[in-house]
Amino acid sequence: MYRLIIADDERIVLKGIKDTIDWKSLGVQVVAWAQDGEEFYRKAVECAPDIALVDIRMPGMDGLTAIGKLRPLLENCQFIIFTAYEDFAYAKRALELGVMAYITKPVLKNEVIEKVQLAIRRLEDRRQLRRENSSQTAAIDQIKRYMKAHVDSDYSLMDVAEYMQMNPAYLSRYFKEKTQETFLEYDKRLKMERAMELLWTTNMKTYEIANQLGYKSSQHFSRIFKEYNGCTPMEYRQRRNL
Repeated sequence: MYRLIIADDERIVLKGIKDTIDWKSLGVQVVAWAQDGEEFYRKAVECAPDIALVDIRMPGMDGLTAIGKLRPLLENCQFIIFTAYEDFAYAKRALELGVMAYITKPVLKNEVIEKVQLAIRRLEDRRQLRRENSSQTAAIDQIKRYMKAHVDSDYSLMDVAEYMQMNPAYLSRYFKEKTQETFLEYDKRLKMERAMELLWTTNMKTYEIANQLGYKSSQHFSRIFKEYNGCTPMEYRQRRNL
């Protein structure tokens, strides 16, 4: 259920919106209502609504001022304003605050339902986007964990793709798109960092490290190491003894 708060200083309007609309059928629960801006602000902070129906003109604190204070606290809240004032200044300020829609008075029940349904669609789109982003992040993390776990072996893009049940070409494009680094660039960085660790903490010979990291020859490994670090594996190891 999406959480809704209603704020309007006209009790008849407030009660009519709250009591005459079948909110449950819309998947909405009215969690709070208020008759002035300060009460609206306080209750919105307490109940963290998903949708807010707010009158512009209210005693104490006007609706736009309250929305301005709430916006940093309720980043995903969909604000819909009521107004009897066809004033560009209000519309401009509402746009700056990210108000998604406005309803002119007298308020029509069908228009309220229409705007709330639009707010729900926007909330669902955002939730879906967050789920997709979370899933994509999880996939990249899984790929990187596999590569780190197998850095001391001769794995390939094919091996990772098989593990992830992805097409190798797609995995390569996907990795680049999500990390701004190609699969091979990340693979090289991972292996060079591991090589530096082994050179620094063990007495393994260069060819042994090259073999362990999946390089076919120590010469090839040494060339890549120098390109990456600006020194040969032997020179890097000698720094340990300085």
